[in-house]
Amino acid sequence: MSALGFLRFLATQPELVDKLKDRSKDEVIAAAAQTGHAFTAEEFNAVIWDMEDRLARHRGEPFDEVFPLWQLLWGRYYLEFLVFDLVPSLEETGLLERS
Repeated sequence: MSALGFLRFLATQPELVDKLKDRSKDEVIAAAAQTGHAFTAEEFNAVIWDMEDRLARHRGEPFDEVFPLWQLLWGRYYLEFLVFDLVPSLEETGLLERS
């Protein structure tokens, strides 16, 4: 999964996260390809939605517009949430193999 690989790569590159956090999805995907992590918007969506849904089910919560973990987004960008909250949470719960 190149999208997941890119998110893990970003976890080691906070300055790149800062640079990309307010860019469009297309710009982030283009930057990912430049780092050797090529994927489409559809692939990205499928990976992210699956991870969010998996974590919600593990927590016994509905994955909907009021998913409680999204409260972490206040004052942050979605990319920061994915890199610094979602992927680590999945790894900590064992729902995603650590890299």
